[in-house]
Amino acid sequence: MNMDTIIHGVRWNLGTTVLRRILSLLLLFALASWLTQSDFGIFRTYSLILAVITIIAVLGLDSNLITSKRYAKLNVFAFTQIGLITGILLSLLLTLSSSWLAKLYQSTELGLIIRWMSLFVLVEVLRKLLHSIAQVRLMFKEIALAETWNVVFYCLISFSVIYFYRHLWVYVLAYFLGNLVETIYLYVCLKPFPSLHLKRLLSLKWLKLSLKIMGMNRAFLTNVSIIRLINTYAGNAPILFLGTMVNPTLMGQYFFATQLIGVPVLMFTTAVGQVFYPVFAQNDRSNTIQNIKSYTRLTLSLGIPLLLMYYFGLSILVPILFKGKWDAALPLLLYLIPYFCSVMLNNPISGIPFICRKPSWELVWNIVTLGVCLLALLWGLRNGFGYAVLLFSFSSAFMNLVFYFMSLNLLGASLIPAIQSLISWGIGNVLLIMALIWVSSLPYPILYASLCFIVYLLSLYLFAKPVLRDVRRVFH
Repeated sequence: MNMDTIIHGVRWNLGTTVLRRILSLLLLFALASWLTQSDFGIFRTYSLILAVITIIAVLGLDSNLITSKRYAKLNVFAFTQIGLITGILLSLLLTLSSSWLAKLYQSTELGLIIRWMSLFVLVEVLRKLLHSIAQVRLMFKEIALAETWNVVFYCLISFSVIYFYRHLWVYVLAYFLGNLVETIYLYVCLKPFPSLHLKRLLSLKWLKLSLKIMGMNRAFLTNVSIIRLINTYAGNAPILFLGTMVNPTLMGQYFFATQLIGVPVLMFTTAVGQVFYPVFAQNDRSNTIQNIKSYTRLTLSLGIPLLLMYYFGLSILVPILFKGKWDAALPLLLYLIPYFCSVMLNNPISGIPFICRKPSWELVWNIVTLGVCLLALLWGLRNGFGYAVLLFSFSSAFMNLVFYFMSLNLLGASLIPAIQSLISWGIGNVLLIMALIWVSSLPYPILYASLCFIVYLLSLYLFAKPVLRDVRRVFH
């Protein structure tokens, strides 16, 4: 099961993720021309509020389902019953608090969207339930196809409607209808347990059993939920925190920048993370450590250099494509590179504390990270929004590295080789950055940047044989 399962899952996820990100990127470029910067900021604020509410509704039951080796069917039932109940209650709460949230984030339109589309919480709960079941069954192909149908659906709806009706609510509706399509597809493929019928879901007797399952895992579920809430807030603090202090236009610029620079990052972390978590949960620690080492080599040697090349191309193409409309977001693209480089290294192994059944370690890390990020944003805002994002990026990158080494320590791996690997590959990436800075002042910079990258790849071929082996294993 071990490496073959991982490679098969990564291959399916990576292939479909590339397709999804290309479609999403094309849609992003279209929407950036059709919608305003304020629209982008409002959409991102709404989607993050919904994400926070969904975390509360799920209550960590998805992680319990994946990592627990006992009571599989009861865990699925408890997830379904409790998730639906909390989802309905939180949808009502979201509707009632829509006016307050509109004032908090300085947007009347945000309040209207929250009020009329709060029931999407239920769709998100069911989507997470079916994702968790598919991950437990190691059905990575089905997950990849479900997510692909999601993106294809909402992109088609957006392209065909928003051009004629350039309103934010059309994009919001299309995006979450895509999530509904993904949920339905997974339900058809998985055919969940027969015990999930309506009579049992409405039964008070079975509700007591669900609550008993929660009581048995109370500490784990509480830690997981708090960790996710803090982690989501800390990772999106420039919108959730600063969004209460600055106008939606700046939030739109930040969202545009994160979407552009985050495309290749999500290709890596989504494809690998969905496979790593359930496989590592069923694996022994020595194999897990070896797999993390292989992924780290690929990230440091290819992932980060590709991200640098991608940024270099964006800095030249964005002013040409949008004729100055999004030039204000260009500095944010550069400022976010340290953050997304660390995300590539950290996110796919973010489930290690849960797998080791020590979520308290991650809870402490999350609390410290939240404090560091909020302080960085407050301190940076004195000198402007861009400077606040830069400090946030560096502080988040540092804390992500702390988490990476903490995860290795939990697995019992030696930290010295990991530090040496990070330093050696870091030197190579610094040399590539220096080369890109130099060619940026030359005529035809994209041509010379491409030549620099070819030289870098050639050096990998000559001096980094383990990297070549890792690449062959993925694409063999």
